[in-house]
Amino acid sequence: MKKQVLVIIGMHRSGTSASTGALRYLGVDLGDRLYQGHAGINDKGYFEHAGIADTNDEVLATLGSSWDDVLLRSNDWWKQEKLALYVHKVHRLIRQDFSRSPLWAVKDPRVCRLLPWWLEIFATLQIAPHFLFVVRSPAAVHRSLEKRDGFPREKSFLLWALHYLEAERYSRGYARTFVDFDRFLEEPVESLLRVERELNLTFPVSVDEAKAGLSNFLSPDLRHHTAEQEPREVHPIPELAQDLHAELLRATGGASLNTTVMDELWARMERIQQGFPEALVSHIRSSGIIRGDLQITLNRIFRSWSWVIGKPVRWMERRFGRDV
Repeated sequence: MKKQVLVIIGMHRSGTSASTGALRYLGVDLGDRLYQGHAGINDKGYFEHAGIADTNDEVLATLGSSWDDVLLRSNDWWKQEKLALYVHKVHRLIRQDFSRSPLWAVKDPRVCRLLPWWLEIFATLQIAPHFLFVVRSPAAVHRSLEKRDGFPREKSFLLWALHYLEAERYSRGYARTFVDFDRFLEEPVESLLRVERELNLTFPVSVDEAKAGLSNFLSPDLRHHTAEQEPREVHPIPELAQDLHAELLRATGGASLNTTVMDELWARMERIQQGFPEALVSHIRSSGIIRGDLQITLNRIFRSWSWVIGKPVRWMERRFGRDV
């Protein structure tokens, strides 16, 4: 039997952290080296494996991209030789942290935009991926991104659509299920039982056994921005995101996802991208290369022994407000 991984799919700020955190109470292995949360943003944690998330950042950087890149990539981008180094790195991380796990999960929104690359890794290691799509309205995601990153509405909506369209397109043919984040917070037990049933998985800890822990973890403060009825928009990007959200919501209610409709939504995304001025595209790509080099450098600094050893000194400087 192949080993199994649960891949959490969703845009940044879409509820994937809360959904993944809940899986811990069901015995799903997330690894030990997780990113810490930030007060007022993700107080209880991101539940992202630090090594995997850093490597995803480096893959994007090597491609001249980043987590908030609004451009589609060229065909077969994942087959480039320069990504081989990161394939070996992920192989090592998986063998090191998850080789004895009956069921583990990877949660990082960057996976949505790197999915073909990840699928080849899973195939090589004979790991069967199962996909849990966490769906949250683009308007709620935008309000969160606007507060945290200052993103304008069209950028948030475009990123939201890219994450779900790419993840849906490349996950076809695999076991997958769709969960509405707002309903998940209201009915976590019913939602997780449906995930288990539709993905044909058996959680190491039963949902019934995990009820108390789930109830304590899934507190109302995990939802900073509520879903509200949004007026219908006629601009191409918000209209695309709203139509995609409506289709995904139908899937969270148990309806089969209409791939013909999804293909048309993909074609609309391509037309939007083709309408971008050439100067804008060139500027985004040039900025991506610069940001990518910076991200790789920062990752190397944060992993270095000098950074770890210097933590007490940096704490003293923050504590007393002066150089030590």
